[in-house]
Amino acid sequence: MKFISADEPSLNGLASHLKCRREDVADIVLLPGDPGRVKMFKTLLDDFEIVSSNREYVVGVGKYNGNKITICSTGIGGPSTEIAVQQLIEFGAKVLIRIGGTGVIQEEIECGEMIINSAAMRLGGVSSFYVKPEYPAIASFEVVSALKEVCESKNIKHHIGIGASVSSFYIGQGRSINNCIEKSEAKKIIDEYRKLNIINLEMEAETIFTLASLNRVLSGSICSVHCNRITNMWLVDNEEAQINMCKVALEATTLIYKKHIK
Repeated sequence: MKFISADEPSLNGLASHLKCRREDVADIVLLPGDPGRVKMFKTLLDDFEIVSSNREYVVGVGKYNGNKITICSTGIGGPSTEIAVQQLIEFGAKVLIRIGGTGVIQEEIECGEMIINSAAMRLGGVSSFYVKPEYPAIASFEVVSALKEVCESKNIKHHIGIGASVSSFYIGQGRSINNCIEKSEAKKIIDEYRKLNIINLEMEAETIFTLASLNRVLSGSICSVHCNRITNMWLVDNEEAQINMCKVALEATTLIYKKHIK
């Protein structure tokens, strides 16, 4: 039998869960939740290749405007995102940008538009093991500014504000299911978020923001809106919105490389 360190298990230079090598991790990493979304970058990046696939983690590497970019899926929620973020930072990532889908709780925001979170309410669970509740989960100004600049230059409708990262897709996001909670009680959950001027609900941003801050790397998030919980609209075919979001994120990486990566 062969044994290795249980503190941070790795073998033959491979990250324990991501199964990629240090040279596969670029300064800037884009973080979709869905492993299937990594393959979308085959047509968006030059010299793109999938370098590893393990559980919910698929890692791809390519170039955009001559800059190396890594794409790494995180899976759903805080626990799997924590693993990806920590291993990417350990392997040298300097900027982490979440790219995904989100539901909004403001009536005026339409499906297909973009959400850039400046901060996230910490309801994801994982970050509570790292810091006290008072510690904020905030995106880096450099990343928010770059994403905003690209959206404005391309006339893409976007909204900037605080989101809530919630560890529950159903009850925690006000969905009544299987008689676990009455519809009226579920509505109260959404109403409570709205009173705090939360604009969207998702499941990963606060973990990324918090761990990035603790590790002194930059972070941000851009998501396309796939549903509006107030109007009760769900966008069935959101591929076009997802591609537009990926293009915005890639354009932002060019600005970030130019201004902030040494």
